[in-house]
Amino acid sequence: MENIFDALLFAVLVAAGGLGLSSWLMFFIPADTDDRQAVQRQRFENIFFGLAGIIIMLVMWYAIS
Repeated sequence: MENIFDALLFAVLVAAGGLGLSSWLMFFIPADTDDRQAVQRQRFENIFFGLAGIIIMLVMWYAIS
């Protein structure tokens, strides 16, 4: 029970990393719409959320060490 804070940080690390990587993978899956603006918006959102998830993962990794 003394390392409960590290366990919580690790849980956030795994969640953020998983969501970040899955968002980056969604970037490469073709969109099902023909609207070019919607496709660009979806790609931008996937890259942004993927990068944010990876940055949060790295910050949690630094906080644990």
